[in-house]
Amino acid sequence: MESYRDFSRIYDMLIQEDICYEDIASFILENTESKHRYLDLGCGTGTLSMLIARHFQETYLVDLSPDMLTEAVSKFTEAGLHHKAYALSMEEIDFRKEFDLVTSSIDALNYLLEEDQIQEVFKKVFDHLTPDGVFIFDVQSPYKIKEILGNHDFVYTTDDLVYTWENFLDDDIVEMSLNFFIQNGDLYERIEEFHMERAYESDLLISLLDSAGFKSIELYDNYSKNKPVQTTERWTIIARKRE
Repeated sequence: MESYRDFSRIYDMLIQEDICYEDIASFILENTESKHRYLDLGCGTGTLSMLIARHFQETYLVDLSPDMLTEAVSKFTEAGLHHKAYALSMEEIDFRKEFDLVTSSIDALNYLLEEDQIQEVFKKVFDHLTPDGVFIFDVQSPYKIKEILGNHDFVYTTDDLVYTWENFLDDDIVEMSLNFFIQNGDLYERIEEFHMERAYESDLLISLLDSAGFKSIELYDNYSKNKPVQTTERWTIIARKRE
């Protein structure tokens, strides 16, 4: 089953219940100095990317899912925002350009299941940043993945949609099986999705960033200036190329 193939059509409708894109964009922009060239890794449908891109001269969009990328390109084109889009994994980027800002949001990095994949992305990002560039990203915390998702099942209903969410936890990795039933007239269309995410400890992420060359690394609670606590569900990390 190819993740996000059909899911891209309903992603925005689902995510807007839990995510305030405007607040995330404001936090990112407040922590970015120069605003010439911007790279978003795992851009999804581009809703957050677009809010940030309005402040930059050039924007590069990267996502492994061609369907999610198509949604993002459609939004950027309709808004008249200059952009370039690439259906790539994060480890594959090689643009031979430097960026003032690189982001990876809404737990895109949790989808990398091997530590060496994370390390490779961090190295690639470091190499793509300007000397004063900044890398801002988030991950779902181990608390969220192990305690909230864990082996728990969920059922959600809206006026037009019913979906079930089954989780299977194996050590640091949660396997998520989702079934969506979307109302279409008198019938319901079924969409099946299967996803896997890995929990990474903050100490490991900071160590890998340090190994990649980052000099200033800050850890926060979900796009705020608050320090994380044990029950923090999403960590935000700001990594700068130099002090």
